[in-house]
Amino acid sequence: MKTQTQRGREFARTSRKRALNSLAGALLCAWRLAGPGPTCGGDATGTERVDFRYAPPEWQAAICLPDDPCKSLVDRNGHLLYHYGQGGREFGTLLAVEVTSNTVWQKQELQSPRVPIVRTYMSSGDLQIVQEAFALAAPSRNDMVLVHVTNNGREPRTFAPKLIVDTALGCRLENQSVVISNHETIACSLKMTGLVNGRQVPLEAMTVPAGRTAAFFVVYSSGGKIEVNPATVEKAEAARDHAVKYWEREPLPYGHVQVPDAGIQALLDSSIRNIWQARDIKKGVPVFQVGPTCYRGLWIVDGAFILESATMLGAGREARNGIAYTLSLQKPTGAFEVLCPQYYKENGIVLWTCARHARLTQDKAWLESVWPKLERTAAYIVELRQRSLQDATPLDDGINPPGEIDGGLWGGRSGYQRPEFSNVHWNLTGLRAFVQAAQWLGKTEEAARWQQEYDSLYAAFRKAAARDLRQDNKGNAYVPIFMDNAGKELPQRAQWTFCHAVYPGQIFTQDDPLVAGTLAMLQATEREGMVYGTGWEATGLWNYFASFYGHAWLWQGNGRKAAQILYAYANHASPTLAWREEQSLSGEKFNKVGDMPHNWASAEFIRLTVHLLELDRGDELHLFEGLPPQWTQPGMVTRLHGIATPFGTLTMELKIASDGKTARLRVEPLSDPACRKIVAHLGGWAGGNQNAVLELDPKKRSNRTIPLASNSSASKGP
Repeated sequence: MKTQTQRGREFARTSRKRALNSLAGALLCAWRLAGPGPTCGGDATGTERVDFRYAPPEWQAAICLPDDPCKSLVDRNGHLLYHYGQGGREFGTLLAVEVTSNTVWQKQELQSPRVPIVRTYMSSGDLQIVQEAFALAAPSRNDMVLVHVTNNGREPRTFAPKLIVDTALGCRLENQSVVISNHETIACSLKMTGLVNGRQVPLEAMTVPAGRTAAFFVVYSSGGKIEVNPATVEKAEAARDHAVKYWEREPLPYGHVQVPDAGIQALLDSSIRNIWQARDIKKGVPVFQVGPTCYRGLWIVDGAFILESATMLGAGREARNGIAYTLSLQKPTGAFEVLCPQYYKENGIVLWTCARHARLTQDKAWLESVWPKLERTAAYIVELRQRSLQDATPLDDGINPPGEIDGGLWGGRSGYQRPEFSNVHWNLTGLRAFVQAAQWLGKTEEAARWQQEYDSLYAAFRKAAARDLRQDNKGNAYVPIFMDNAGKELPQRAQWTFCHAVYPGQIFTQDDPLVAGTLAMLQATEREGMVYGTGWEATGLWNYFASFYGHAWLWQGNGRKAAQILYAYANHASPTLAWREEQSLSGEKFNKVGDMPHNWASAEFIRLTVHLLELDRGDELHLFEGLPPQWTQPGMVTRLHGIATPFGTLTMELKIASDGKTARLRVEPLSDPACRKIVAHLGGWAGGNQNAVLELDPKKRSNRTIPLASNSSASKGP
C-alpha cells in the first residue's frame, strides 16, 4: 500500500507534473537589504521580522525577462539551469563556473528586489569571488555570468578556472565555443583549452595581483538567432549596467503598496517581478502563469488568485487576457474540466473569478458579455447535484459526485469512489458570488432563483457536515475532507478549500462554531508559525497555504493573528525572495515539491499584505484590521495607491509623526456610491481599546489626526 506522500506525488506527476526530488542542503546566510530605513519590523519578542530563518536549504531564482520564452533559472550555487524536464532529469543542462576547486559558498542575494541580477559570493583562501548572473535583452537574448575575483592576500594568485557543462542533450567544442544540441552556444572571455569527459571545459589561467580584482565572463546564447555578445570584459560590465537600467525602467505595477518594513516590501516587489517573469505570450497576448518549470501554465485555481492580485495592482486589462483564456476552455456542457473532469470545483472558481474581476474593475459591461457562459457554468453545478443522487453512495446526495481534491489528497486513487467536501466548498463560493453579481447587474429575478439553488446546496452541505463532524486529539471540532472520514487522514489534510470557503467564499457567519473549531484544529498543528502537514507532504509545509489560513483568521476578525502568519510566510522564502510550493521543516531531510519561483505563492503574499490594510466587507471598506503594530513607529509611512477594490480604486496613507504621538490618516474618495462607509480599525496600534474604530465618509476626502496615546481612540480632523 502506498503512503500518503507517495499518493500525493503520483497525483502530482500525472495531473500537474510536479517535480519532486529529495536533495540535501547546507546552512543559509541571510540576505540583507541595502538602503535607508529599518530593514525589518520587530515586536517586543523580536519574532516578527524578516530574516529568512526558515528558508529552504536550496532554491532557484528567475533571471529571465518579463514575458520571456527563455525561463532562465539560477540555483543556490550560482549555476544556470536550462531545458526543464529534458534528457530524463529535472534540468537537461546545468552550466557552472568553477574558479578554483576548493571554493566555499558564502551567500547569495539579488541586486535588488526589482533587479534580478543574482549575486553568489564564494571564497577560496585569500580569493573573494562574486558571480553575477543576469539576462540580456539586446542585441540578442543571452544570459551572462560575470565573475569578479579579488585577491585579498599579499602575494599574486594564479588559478585556472573551468566551466562545467552538464547536459543530457549532447555538446561539442567548436571554435572556442561549446555548442549544445547543435544550436545553443556557450562562450567565454577566457580561452577554452579543451573538453574533458564531455562536461568539463578548462579555461586559460588567470593571475590576480595582491590587492587587485580581475574579471571574466561567460555567455549562454539560446535564442532563435545565436549571437554571442558581448566580446570584451569592458563591454560585459557595460551590459550589466544596461541590465540594471532595463529593470529599473520596466513598467511593472510597483508603487501601489508601500509598507515601512523593508523586508516585507522587498518580498512584495519581488513577487510582482516574479509574476511578470513567468508570463508567456500565447496567441499574441500575455498570459499569466504559475511558474517557469513544472507549473508553466495557468491552472484555474492558481490563476484565479494570480489574476486577482494583478487586478488589485491596476493591471486589470492584462489580467482579463488570462480570464478570456480560461473562459475559452469551457466545455459545451458549461463545465470546466482543465485539471480533470472530476475537478468540479473549477466551476465555482470560474464564477468567483469573473464576479470578483468585474467588481474590482467596475466593469458591468464586461460581466454582461460573459454572463451566458457563467449561466451555463452555474447550471452545470446544479447538474452535478442531480448526478449525486444517482451515484452509489447516499453520503453526497444533493452535493456532487465524488471528485478530485488536490492540495494534499487525491480522489483519483480510489477511482473517485470516496465522497468529499472539497468541491462543494468552492461551488458554494462560486454560486454565492454569482448571486451577488446578478444583483449588481440588476438581474433581480435571476438572483432570486439562483439564491434558492445556493440555499438548497448550502443546506445539503451543512446536513452532511453535521453528520461527519469529528474532533481532533485536542477536542477541536472539524469536518474531514473525505466524507465519513474515509481513509482516516490527518485532520488538517487538504483543508485549503475550507479556508477558501471562509474567505473569499464568505459562506459562513463570523460566529459559526465550525469555523472556530477548524481554525483551532489547524492552529494546533502549527510548526515554524505555519500549518503543518496540510499539503502533499504530510511532514512538511505548504508555504502559501499560509495566506489561505491568514485570510481566514482575518475574516474572522483576528487581524493580529493574520499579521503574525504573514511574517511566518515571509520567513519561509529564500534569500532571493521567492517560495517553493512546499518544503520540509528546517533541519529535516529536504523534499522539493513543486515549482520555484511559485507565483501562486507570490500572488498570495501580495493579497495577504494588501488585505491586512484594506478589506471589503459587504457594503463597507475596512482599513488596518491586520496592521502590524511595529509598522506604527515614529516616522513610518504605510500607503496604498490606486488599489482596486469593489468600490473603485483606493488611495490612502497612514503617516506616523516623528515624535510618535500622533498619526495622520489621509483617504481619497471612492468612486462607487455603493460603499456605505469606510471603517478604520485603531485597536492594537492607536490605543488600548481593541475595538476602537474610526468611521469615514467614502464620498469625501478624509484627513484625520489620530492620537497614539495608549488610552485614546479619538481622532481630530475634517
